[in-house]
Amino acid sequence: MLPRRQLLTSLPVLLAAGSARASELVLTLRAPDGEADMRNAYVRDAVQLALQKTERDDGPFRLVLSLPMNKQRALLEASARTVLNFLVVTGPEVGRAAGLVPVRFPIHLGVNRYRVCFVHAPSQAAVRAADSLAAVARLRHVQGRDWADVAVMRANGFTVAEVATYEALFEVVAVGRADLFCRSVLEVGHEIQAHAGMPGLALDDSLLLSYDLPQYLYTHADNRTAIERLERGLRLAFADGSLQALLRRYLEPALARLALPRRRLFLLRTPTPTRVEMDDRPFQIDLLRRAGR
Repeated sequence: MLPRRQLLTSLPVLLAAGSARASELVLTLRAPDGEADMRNAYVRDAVQLALQKTERDDGPFRLVLSLPMNKQRALLEASARTVLNFLVVTGPEVGRAAGLVPVRFPIHLGVNRYRVCFVHAPSQAAVRAADSLAAVARLRHVQGRDWADVAVMRANGFTVAEVATYEALFEVVAVGRADLFCRSVLEVGHEIQAHAGMPGLALDDSLLLSYDLPQYLYTHADNRTAIERLERGLRLAFADGSLQALLRRYLEPALARLALPRRRLFLLRTPTPTRVEMDDRPFQIDLLRRAGR
């Protein structure tokens, strides 16, 4: 696992230092939005693991971070191929619309389909009383602007406001302009720590939402060497269990606190996708069965 300080400081410098050595494969991931943004830390470590699994046969690699940019800018940069082997995590609709192609492997192993929520603390009683999907939908939700979650939630009748910046999403809930900000169980552990003590913000203890949201690493089609190496490396890591072990290291500190089996589970229907990249089912981890539900 790459050290946090190294990720935020050393890697952008490496990116700016010049072109790769002749035998070295350089891959680029989008930089986090700030010190508190650990949303893609697991992805970075999974990519590094895949590269390590293939290093003996395919040679050395260097994993670097881009300059700070939002997702839309990252998609444009990846499409223009202005950055070496730029990889962006997104869904099929967005990735293909940007002219990119996937690394065909479900990087999150399906666990990102489970959502728990940050809540405006004075609204916790109303959330606990929401005993149907319709009642949950009537609560005021907030999500990031143009996030894939927005379309899914609105298709299920949810009232969803969109906010442009990541940190502002927590602030909107904390001050009571929204009741709930729902997050993947893979993301929420770091976010609980990063926002501990924010007045008005709490972790809801009652709801568990579930909906399919397949995501992959997308990149320019000409980055064939990187695509093929990552696909092989991720499959090797899955086959020997090291990828699942990595995922557990990120999940387990939060899972005990989340108490998934005790929550009310609501299944949201997903709008019919226009693009399906692969059958993810052989690679999905069922968190509820692991939790004994």
